[in-house]
Amino acid sequence: MAERTRVRDGAGALMMLTGGVAYWNYRERIRKEFLRSEAHYRFSEVTANITPWKQLYFTWWRMPEQEYNVYHRFKPYYIIGQLDTTKEILIPKKNDKGQEGYSVINPLYCYEGGQTSMKALVTGQGSSVNIERAAIVVNRGWIPLHLKDKRMRPNDVNKRELVKIRGVFRAGKDIHDYKVPNNPDNNEWHNLSLEDIGIFWELPNFDEQKYYYFEQVDFQNLGSDSNGIKPTKPNSLIEDHYGWRWNEWTHNKFEKSFGAAALGLGALTYFAL
Repeated sequence: MAERTRVRDGAGALMMLTGGVAYWNYRERIRKEFLRSEAHYRFSEVTANITPWKQLYFTWWRMPEQEYNVYHRFKPYYIIGQLDTTKEILIPKKNDKGQEGYSVINPLYCYEGGQTSMKALVTGQGSSVNIERAAIVVNRGWIPLHLKDKRMRPNDVNKRELVKIRGVFRAGKDIHDYKVPNNPDNNEWHNLSLEDIGIFWELPNFDEQKYYYFEQVDFQNLGSDSNGIKPTKPNSLIEDHYGWRWNEWTHNKFEKSFGAAALGLGALTYFAL
């Protein structure tokens, strides 16, 4: 009788534990499914032109996080300008399959843009925005290790014509949020710090561009371009934005596994009474 009691108590305790794990995975699966569906709903909106121009600098410069989340997060845009491939930064990154590679970062010079002068804006003297070849930091996508040498990408050259890049704006992190600092002096890059990149490239609109960057997204599932660069997939963008280590499909597997274990332990507890 004492042995049956120990089995019952042990099975009951394990049932509570596995049931709790199953329920937590269920809650996480529901939460992530909602966030993913919300993002895909935003992705389905009409792609709009948001190439920076004079008035836009007043809305994007130090934009509040809440405004970005409500109006711009996951919203599909396209920007037009001249892509400068002579200025390139490669940041180590693994793809969805765990393959080593790099994110390709370049500046795109817009056909209109400029620098904001807060002094001129406050005093009313002079122009508050000086039109220059303003640049946006663009994450073009991922390449495998063997394409690190630009000679392996013969089509990745500067051209005079304007290019259109489709994707989304993403918020840059604070420079102190990164665990491994960049070393621009040795051209060693570990993270997408917009402040480091703007200083390194000497961008004319350094102050305005250090808060948001543009990431090219493969909305039409076209795969790699002629240079072997793979734009970010929508689902990968969502998971990277939220920093998920496990997606909802993984949670579903754990939910079913631990749920079945809890059910079996519940039956053992019942028969041990």
